Amino acid sequence: MLNIKKISADFLFVVQIGLAVIFGGSEFLRLLSTSQGVNIFWLASWLAFLLLNLALTLRANLGQPSRVTRQAIGMYALWTLVIGADLVVLLIKGTELWDTRDTVTAMIVGSGLAITCLVAFRMGRGLSDPIVHGVFGVLFIAIPQITLAYTIFTEGGRGLAGTALLASNIAILVRLALLSFAIAEAGWDAHRRGAAMSEFANEISWLLVSLAWLVRHP
Repeated sequence: MLNIKKISADFLFVVQIGLAVIFGGSEFLRLLSTSQGVNIFWLASWLAFLLLNLALTLRANLGQPSRVTRQAIGMYALWTLVIGADLVVLLIKGTELWDTRDTVTAMIVGSGLAITCLVAFRMGRGLSDPIVHGVFGVLFIAIPQITLAYTIFTEGGRGLAGTALLASNIAILVRLALLSFAIAEAGWDAHRRGAAMSEFANEISWLLVSLAWLVRHP
């Protein structure tokens, strides 16, 4: 990788660390006071999404090691800790831990996972296939965030901090940029394709959340 690309990747990695801390800290403090509009299944499924992408980047680095891919591993590991901490505070402080929307969303995601498994087996792909994992990631992140957008639009979203909302939007774009650097450095393999596919779905669905929050923001 050229020097300028290394510097750019390093800069984006540092930015990603800062954004993770900003999101995690601001959302942690907000959830201590209110969880309005925040679905527990959303945070739980986001955690699953991060663990899937962490596994994809770990396997990508084993297959074709690269410096940027190792940065992506660190990035997903940090976000896993951040979202895990926010989920813990929601479980401790949340007044409505599970509602009908969570049940419906979980059923849709579960159905999607089952259909994906059936199609994968018919195509001769196992559950360890990176593209299958990418589809799992799309289901874990996109469907719950669409539900989150609906909840915020109908009930308000004071439980989602504006700082966290902005930080996450930027962070997703930075992760996509880092993945593009990793692809340029180590190739467009299936593991990196799976991670990029799920992150793209993450950004599209998060834009819906952002729009709902802006409409309902006091």
